[in-house]
Amino acid sequence: MKRFELVSEIPFYQKPSSHELGGHKSNTSDPAEQKKDCLDFSKHLEQLPTANSSPIVSGTIREENADFRVTETLSFEPSGEGEHLFLFIEKTGCNTDWVAKELQRHFNLRSQDIGYAGKKDRYSVSRQWFSLHLPGKEVSLDTVDNEHYRVIKAVRHNKKLRKGVIKHNHFQLKISQLSAGIDENILAKISVEGVPNYFGYQRFGRHGDNLVKAVKLLEKQIKVKSRNKKGLYLSAMRSFFFNQLLAQRVADGNWNYALNGDCLSLDGSQSYFNCEEVDSKLQERLKNGDVHISGLMPGKGRSETTYEARDYEQALINAYPEWFDGVAEAGVSSSRRPLRVIPINLQYAIETNQVMRIEFALPSGSFATSVLREVVNIKDAALERSLAK
Repeated sequence: MKRFELVSEIPFYQKPSSHELGGHKSNTSDPAEQKKDCLDFSKHLEQLPTANSSPIVSGTIREENADFRVTETLSFEPSGEGEHLFLFIEKTGCNTDWVAKELQRHFNLRSQDIGYAGKKDRYSVSRQWFSLHLPGKEVSLDTVDNEHYRVIKAVRHNKKLRKGVIKHNHFQLKISQLSAGIDENILAKISVEGVPNYFGYQRFGRHGDNLVKAVKLLEKQIKVKSRNKKGLYLSAMRSFFFNQLLAQRVADGNWNYALNGDCLSLDGSQSYFNCEEVDSKLQERLKNGDVHISGLMPGKGRSETTYEARDYEQALINAYPEWFDGVAEAGVSSSRRPLRVIPINLQYAIETNQVMRIEFALPSGSFATSVLREVVNIKDAALERSLAK
């Protein structure tokens, strides 16, 4: 294998004269500090390679919230009885944490009394479950609804809703202002073979600021008291590492082809196994979507890959040794994530020359924008409005 080089040639440490930190001006005149401050991760996602030829068609998503619809399906059915009231809520133009705080205030609860399985995009119309610890209380839901969210369904359950217990998220998306016709052959291909399971820009914050903060945290330039913020920054850094590893394998053409020593995850499960010697039967299982190659999410604990697959991970570790060690020292446990995701029941309709609708389901943690980027050069109107504020 060739020596690892950054596929995404991000100018981490730019010349001090740029005076920019992730798109923001540096506040220091010290050249040494400017050099550390001048981190720019804003181009990271744009430069990650696609599995197919780079799309020549451009299009716009989220011109309005209704253009981006998400419906959450849990991995279990609420029992119908218990101390926790589960609310299936449709929210528009607001984020999950804000809704959780509003429910906490409305029902006079503690923050730990509220649960949800996953966060949904602010600039969307999203339906998701929340749990409220209300033992022995019959409550009225008549005054819960407002202009931002409404209750669709309520049911009791015996346990708090925990993060990650999602079977899949179903997306219904509108792409407008298409510059040309969509390559329907690529759509057919990704519905079978899947797409690189990159973390989307939502994970990294505005201008990649969560990554900037992560670097400062790992290099002990800042202290972060908030447990939630610290977790957010470390999660962004781990996601960046994963994207870099996946990008290298996409560039080398083996993101969807098992190497000796790969760890393969079972479809729909967090279980995985190491395969020191890949044979034709295993490649067939991979082709059929029964198993997926997995990539390292760094933290405490040694990676279980060996041979060729281990070389890829070790090269990435060698490129960022201090950051890898810092994530482990922060107490985060290592884990693995599939390198690909196959959209479930992908369907689309071309309404006009400039408008198409597409829908599909993805497992928890996968990003719809990572599917779209294989087909269209995306302009996110909601993101641009947010950055302009």
